[in-house]
Amino acid sequence: MGSLLLLQFQIILCLHMFFTSFSSSSSLSLPLCHPDQNSALLQLKNSLKVDGWENGTDCCSWPAVTCESTSGHVIGLDLSWHGLEGKNNSTSSLFHLTHLQKINLAHNSFYGPLLPSQFGGFVNLTHLNLSWCSFEGDIPSKISYLSKLVSLDLSGNLNLKWTETTWKRLLRNAEIFLDYTDMSSIRLSSLSLITNWSFSSVTLGLSNTNITGYLTSDILCLPNLKELHLYGNTYLQVHVSRLNCNASVSILDLSFCEFQGSMIPSSFSNLTYLTSLTLFECGLNGSIPSSLSNLQHLTHLDLSSNSIFGSILSSFSNLQHLTYLDLSNNNLTGAVPASFSKLELLTHLDLSSNELWFNPFISLEASRSCCLGSFLQ
Repeated sequence: MGSLLLLQFQIILCLHMFFTSFSSSSSLSLPLCHPDQNSALLQLKNSLKVDGWENGTDCCSWPAVTCESTSGHVIGLDLSWHGLEGKNNSTSSLFHLTHLQKINLAHNSFYGPLLPSQFGGFVNLTHLNLSWCSFEGDIPSKISYLSKLVSLDLSGNLNLKWTETTWKRLLRNAEIFLDYTDMSSIRLSSLSLITNWSFSSVTLGLSNTNITGYLTSDILCLPNLKELHLYGNTYLQVHVSRLNCNASVSILDLSFCEFQGSMIPSSFSNLTYLTSLTLFECGLNGSIPSSLSNLQHLTHLDLSSNSIFGSILSSFSNLQHLTYLDLSNNNLTGAVPASFSKLELLTHLDLSSNELWFNPFISLEASRSCCLGSFLQ
């Protein structure tokens, strides 16, 4: 009996030592930040005064730093909104982190230096966000050769300029945000050169870029194009007489763009996947085409600040998913259709600055219509 107890004790002791050893070896095998990358980050800290990075500690545990789980290489850096300041040389140590896949330096101030071409040396880069950093000059062509790049955001750098060649190479990316950059030398028609994106969802942010040319049906029919933001491009003309495709666009903002014939194209009714359509201050006149009520997925519709006349369509009640409707600052007349009471998801309704009157028999809950009575004349 004693020998049996001794055997059981020995087995328990061996198992305890095994698991203790395994736990210790596992913890020892966890990747640590490589010394050269630790050093590069500390140099970045000294130049840009980053908080929370301490010498003698593992940089993989630092805020805003992401390391690869097995190798310990620094693969992600998010210093957005960190109040960073400095010239080009203040970020030079960044380019020693050659394994980076995601870089976010958005909303910092680099006092207008040229955008460093070294960003094109991050061959593993998939996401690059340098928005609102005050960079200027031509976009380095090396960035357009980053074959793994999925998302690029250079918006808000007002003095960044594009060349046609660099722009065309970048069009293979899934997300491109270039709002508030200088694309005055680029024509929108270059988009029609794309025969196919390798991504299932493509977003193009090109608002306030001074891009020129025509928005045609060929562009709206681009495969896998989901979002197109062209707000504020006053020299851009919309020529969409017909759509002979099953366009996949879900969000379309053409505010301040010029429409051929100053009319809302009836062909927009073929954009059956639209969830958001914004045509603010486009110089539109004429009546609202009844075909818009065919856009069954719409949640957001803004036709405000135009010269649209006639009555409001009672068929708007077909838009059962509508949460936002702005028809203010037009020349609409007549009664608000009683069918509006069927729009049960509507939370924002602005009909101000029109010649409309409100049917007192319409039941619109206050929670679904912000101060509706005060909007109507």
